[in-house]
Amino acid sequence: MNIFLIIEILLIIFFLVMFYYRSDFTWAVGLLTIGTVVLLSVIRNIFLPDLPLDAAGLWVQLLGGLAFCGGAIWLFGVLRPYMGDDFLPAMAVPAANENSDAKTSQIARNPDLGKLLSERAVGMRNDASEYDRQLLFDQIMQNLSNEDVRDLMFDIEMAENEVVAPMNTMHQTIHNIIDLSIERDQISDLALAVERILTPVPPDHFPRLSRINTETPPTILRRYLLTFYDLAKLEEITTDLELDWERLGIGSKQQKVRNLLLWIRRSNRMGELIEAMHARPVVSGNVNLK
Repeated sequence: MNIFLIIEILLIIFFLVMFYYRSDFTWAVGLLTIGTVVLLSVIRNIFLPDLPLDAAGLWVQLLGGLAFCGGAIWLFGVLRPYMGDDFLPAMAVPAANENSDAKTSQIARNPDLGKLLSERAVGMRNDASEYDRQLLFDQIMQNLSNEDVRDLMFDIEMAENEVVAPMNTMHQTIHNIIDLSIERDQISDLALAVERILTPVPPDHFPRLSRINTETPPTILRRYLLTFYDLAKLEEITTDLELDWERLGIGSKQQKVRNLLLWIRRSNRMGELIEAMHARPVVSGNVNLK
């Protein structure tokens, strides 16, 4: 078998596997691009093995250009999470209170910003002021990681594809989250969710495992699994549920927990998850959380 054909097959398998686990725009473009290139290569080798490339005409150059563009989009999407937010300065979204006074910016940088946000969260409404928007933006931008932002979206039941796009910077994503929260009248929920991520509940303050049931909010389940279950125990739970551990992605523990709960929700198997958790009691300090 031709060595180049083997490489092409391995590339197709790699992109298929990554798209299966990630299922996002970046890997869809990558799979489409590599699939098209390999298919055309195979067709040419079978039907036109003696035809030189320079004699194939304009259509080959056109397809080559499209393949190059597709590869560039895929590469950018893969590398984008590791780039700084200033990588695309022309696309940056201006701050919500660009024309506000200096006092607002000074307060937004105050070390007690979290406490201030918590105090204002209850009073935030759909008509949130520019100050409230900037307060939220600064708190998220300055203190939450990329995974924390995705946890935040999970906690307020906001689908990632509603606010995240392949070309978005973190600035844009955060502004999209705030805009959608205001549109849904969730701005106070968003503020409280941010505060809870920044100041997590101590392990001994969690409810006992025996009190975790199908009515427990997904947010509590997410924090409970993150706090008390390491990766080995989480993998045991997925085995109990007959779920392939690899389907939860190759990312962080936060991502795996989110993906597990999203899969549970889609499959309507919350009861089975609770049973699997009850079958594996956890310990916090010297307290057995049965």
